[in-house]
Amino acid sequence: MTPQPTGLRLDNGLNVLLQPLPGCQVVATCLHVATGFRNEPVAGAAHLLEHVLAQGASSSRPLTDAVAATGGTTNARTAADYTQYTAILPAGALELGLRIEHDRLTDPDLGLPHVTAQIAVVQAEIRRNMLQRPHGGLVLFDLPALLHDSWHNRHNGYGDIEALHDLGPAELGRFFEQSYAPGDIHLALAGDFDPERARDLVERHLSSVPQRTGPPRTHVPEAPLTEPRRALRAERIATTARTAIGFRTPDPAAAPGAHLAAVLLGELLESLGTDCACHPGGRRTWGAFKARAHRTGNPFDVARDALFAVDFPHPADTGPDEAEHCLRSVLAGIAADTGHLAGPLARIRRQLALALHAELDSVASQASWLCVGAAVHRDPLYLAGLPGALLRLPDTEVAAAAARYAAAPAARLTSRPAPAAPAPTAVTAVPTGATS
Repeated sequence: MTPQPTGLRLDNGLNVLLQPLPGCQVVATCLHVATGFRNEPVAGAAHLLEHVLAQGASSSRPLTDAVAATGGTTNARTAADYTQYTAILPAGALELGLRIEHDRLTDPDLGLPHVTAQIAVVQAEIRRNMLQRPHGGLVLFDLPALLHDSWHNRHNGYGDIEALHDLGPAELGRFFEQSYAPGDIHLALAGDFDPERARDLVERHLSSVPQRTGPPRTHVPEAPLTEPRRALRAERIATTARTAIGFRTPDPAAAPGAHLAAVLLGELLESLGTDCACHPGGRRTWGAFKARAHRTGNPFDVARDALFAVDFPHPADTGPDEAEHCLRSVLAGIAADTGHLAGPLARIRRQLALALHAELDSVASQASWLCVGAAVHRDPLYLAGLPGALLRLPDTEVAAAAARYAAAPAARLTSRPAPAAPAPTAVTAVPTGATS
């Protein structure tokens, strides 16, 4: 039996979770900061600071080189409600990992050359992953701005290329001081270690992190949409159109069952959303609907209501109204045909359970989800309980979610190929002095 995680809180407010896994011969660390896209002052600030701090600090560069020398790995990521830094090390190298986390929290490299270099890295990432792809950023960048009203939810958290220029060392330094307060941080250790020795090492290396008070984290719910929101976008690369329709998800803190029903509905649309029944004889004029339950791609790590988006390709000459009608027909069909949902939903629950259990096969994922569970959901073992929660959720809840979305006002954004530029008019030169 796997030992249960234990916790301690240092005098500076830093929260520590210990999950011993005897015999696995490795140890993972996860530093979880309760700052993500939603609580940043400038679009992309949290993502940029993650890049800046990914190496720890200027003084810890030899330490990160030492991690690689042991065969270990490090990684970092930014989500809507948090930023995480993870490492996997040989079991005997736990102290090395803790020294890096101490440096990350006390001696960040915010020098101009390093910050400038990381801005360029993030800008290149945005261009490569979003702007240079057909319909790039349709769901991640533009749809949230159309759907939401609050800065927290509507701005582009991945990063705005122009706004990143305004984030110099001074601005990032203030953001770091406010957002990386120990009281807003969880540190999880998972792996082959002695708990008492791990506690001593944590105290030795992290109790000296200065105590600071972070900003209050208030949640202001989005007002319900009372009418549709529509927009068109010109696409420079693709030759077909793409429509994205966005709804707001139920709040996982206030309505966890409704939130899980929306997750299952998104998975259901992936498998059943290829037939809108609007075209006789099975003729379909565009591809399968692609549901995304959340802008960061993981619907289980969000603290509050977010984005439920469905985006799908269609011919450029298909009107957005027709495309939306097909989607709402699919949703209405799911809501009305509850008798045929049992089989598909049972398969989806099995697939999700396998995927969730697979997350726990990695010590790094275990450390990460201990932090997400504790910091986001107030339960370190939140992930382990998800398969059971999904199994207990009645199919009728999924049908009810489909019925709500089938009729609810939504934000609709259609990306269409930009009109071709007119060919230049040929001009015939007339020699000087010639008569016509």
